Amino acid sequence: MKVKQFSSILLAMALAGATALSGCGGSSAPASSAAPASSAAPAASSEAAPAESSAPEASGDKITIGYAPTTMNNPFWLAVLDGVKSVTDSMDNVEIVTIDCQNDQSRMNDQIGDLLASGIDALLVAPMDSTGVKPALEACKRDGVPVINFDTPVTDVDLVESIIASNNYNAGVVVAKDMMEKLEKGSKVAVLHSPSGQACIDRAAGFYDTIGDYFEVVQELDGKGDTGVSLPLAEDILQGSPDLGAFFAVNDPSAMGCVQALQAHPEMQGVLVYGVDGNPDAKAMIEAGTMTGTGAQSPETIGARSAETALQVLKGESVEHDIVVDTFIINSDNVSQYGTDGWQ
Repeated sequence: MKVKQFSSILLAMALAGATALSGCGGSSAPASSAAPASSAAPAASSEAAPAESSAPEASGDKITIGYAPTTMNNPFWLAVLDGVKSVTDSMDNVEIVTIDCQNDQSRMNDQIGDLLASGIDALLVAPMDSTGVKPALEACKRDGVPVINFDTPVTDVDLVESIIASNNYNAGVVVAKDMMEKLEKGSKVAVLHSPSGQACIDRAAGFYDTIGDYFEVVQELDGKGDTGVSLPLAEDILQGSPDLGAFFAVNDPSAMGCVQALQAHPEMQGVLVYGVDGNPDAKAMIEAGTMTGTGAQSPETIGARSAETALQVLKGESVEHDIVVDTFIINSDNVSQYGTDGWQ
């Protein structure tokens, strides 16, 4: 079913809730009711007001929505999917079809082609490569299938109806500020990047812009957002920089690789480790004292907003092109406030 058909269906929608309290995972959990510390909140000007939407009634023509994250082997993307299903599970006319490209953009493009051939009505996508996803977006446009881009912004923004993402730049900012409070000026820092995705690029930019020349960045390596890839890279960094002060990883899986590398170096347990995501395992490490902090976001909020926006577009309603979800720091001072058994 295409947009022009769906727009005639009388489906009432109910507002999913106010802007998320948190923020490139684990079990499903509702967003924490505790507000983040004021020092970590993004500037109000960067926030988009929640679109006035409501959940369609569980009736009418069948709607099929494709869900295309970078991988299904990362709890973050499963938590986003939980958010999507929190909106759609009560609707017996809506089906969510998932793909797993396993961090391969070419495979994702092919799989999106398969989704289009199967007759999806809308696509939710978080690309592995913000530029490399363009052929898939163009195919969606040719087929009249609206695209909702979540978490990792695409380069060709005119090919998507809406971009729903955490304030990734601010995630890097709040990590940098926390690190600067804990380390002396001139301390050596290493960065585990993943520069193929715009979300990670924005996180690194926020970090670098905030630290300026306060720290000496001794190395920046591509950890690909993966624990297994980041672990040996972190080990090499530790061997080459025995006086390292901190790691900044652009997501929590990479940060966990740094934590694991440090386990083999008890003499270097003072090295700080930061990630971005606020994933439950990372929060457990923060609680245990093996990880220092994370620039937290709320994948379930991202998922819910993505599903709501897709349904609005299919109804023929106008939507915000850029919807920004808060990010903030979680560290040992406030980790108990958010818990370790789920996402915030």
